[in-house]
Amino acid sequence: MDTAQPAEHLQDAVQLQKQGWSLDEIKNHLLKKGTSENILQEIISQLRSLRDARKRKSGFICCGIGVGLLVVGCMFTLMLYGSGNSMRIALYGLTTLGVIVLLKGLADLMGW
Repeated sequence: MDTAQPAEHLQDAVQLQKQGWSLDEIKNHLLKKGTSENILQEIISQLRSLRDARKRKSGFICCGIGVGLLVVGCMFTLMLYGSGNSMRIALYGLTTLGVIVLLKGLADLMGW
């Protein structure tokens, strides 16, 4: 029987997750080490909440960048329109890029 504390198992699981292991692989690894089932379920739920928190943080960052690109694209379009210059890059390029980054951020926020 394993005599390690639940905190040690959690630290081990977090390190494995940082190395790119999936939750099933981590679960199997901890089962082989002799972790009890109730501690294992608690560790897996904590890993999921940590992963969701990281995705939520990156989602907010991507949404902010996307909105920023959309505002900058709008401003450039208005400035170029007023001066009579070609506004294709600002209108189509920055808007498309801003929408893509914004949608990626929203997908992260939704947990997809």
